[in-house]
Amino acid sequence: MALAVLSAQDRIDSIVPYLISLLPPPFVPAPDADDSSNSDDDHFSLTSSDSEDGVADDRPAAAQTAQDDDGRDHISRLPDDLLSNIISRLPTNEAARTMVLSTRWRCVWAATPLLVDDAHLRAADGLCELRAVRAVSRCVAAHPGPVLAARVTRLSFDQHEYALQQLIANLAARNIQDLILFNRPWPLDLPLPGDILSCASLTRLYIGLWRWRFPDTTANSPAFPNLQELGLFHTIIEDREVDPLLAHCPKLKILSFAMAYSFPSCLRIRSRSLRIVVEWLCSVDEVIIEDAPCLERLFFESFADRRPVKIVHAPRLEVLGFLDLQLHALEIGGIVIRAGMNVRASAMLPSLKILAVKVQFSHATEAKMLHTLLRCFPHLQTLHVMVVYASY
Repeated sequence: MALAVLSAQDRIDSIVPYLISLLPPPFVPAPDADDSSNSDDDHFSLTSSDSEDGVADDRPAAAQTAQDDDGRDHISRLPDDLLSNIISRLPTNEAARTMVLSTRWRCVWAATPLLVDDAHLRAADGLCELRAVRAVSRCVAAHPGPVLAARVTRLSFDQHEYALQQLIANLAARNIQDLILFNRPWPLDLPLPGDILSCASLTRLYIGLWRWRFPDTTANSPAFPNLQELGLFHTIIEDREVDPLLAHCPKLKILSFAMAYSFPSCLRIRSRSLRIVVEWLCSVDEVIIEDAPCLERLFFESFADRRPVKIVHAPRLEVLGFLDLQLHALEIGGIVIRAGMNVRASAMLPSLKILAVKVQFSHATEAKMLHTLLRCFPHLQTLHVMVVYASY
């Protein structure tokens, strides 16, 4: 069914799975709800090394009998740090069940940094929305040790604001480092709780389908002093909130906007730490790299309307693309680049090494513009060209 005939909610529902596919991969793959009962895991035993039925074993019978019958728990004799590593590789619900094995495992579980994934809880128990939200919140609250990471991509927090606030408060109290927090619509503009600012230990944060309200508190100490990677997916954020947000992330290296909304629509980047900026299918009319002395890569993908891309100060920029010659008006150092112009040194970007462009060669102006662009980047090493064919 074409998106044009879908309702607003149906369109969002069709987009969300694709947005989630752009996220960093899960810490532990979610169990398949269709897994059959005869999987290899069902034959695994902590206290036995029996071979599978029907498989020949060439070991001497006496040695085989001695090993099969010793009845000892060899895995529990491993060092605590190795047991903790084993637990961290299990789905959330299965990791919690290791507590019942013995007192030793209970202590190891308590000290193991928790990895929470709502996909594990819902796939395992088929919980309804309300119970699933509460299960994730209680899972974090009940763990006595630190929470290393949480991935929440399948829940709707509409009418569950209290559980959401408790979840974020518990994550902050346990020094969460890696957080992926999506709100499955509807509604689309549910505000992200201000308590997110208390998660000062975060090093990576991806949020999706929220209304971001970031207070203008640049005079205070940074809210995210350790944050290095930030992604805003299908999130509403005002222009005036971007500056204080970046000011609160002094170590931020990667900033991603995917299908985000900005009002008024101008994405202005001022950061002395950023290395990578990604803007993908966002509703912004202008991209301005005003002051980014460490920026190395700038990626963007646009649609529909023509927009300026202004690079004011990015002396280390090495990768740029996709520059759509039909949609983008490039400006370097305050000079608008026009097809066939005489390129001065002030309109050059000598640091650029890789350029990706979209060109309609059937349009003489775009073909001429490509030649002009090459003169703007005198040290260019690699050129990627996507040929766009005109539609008649």
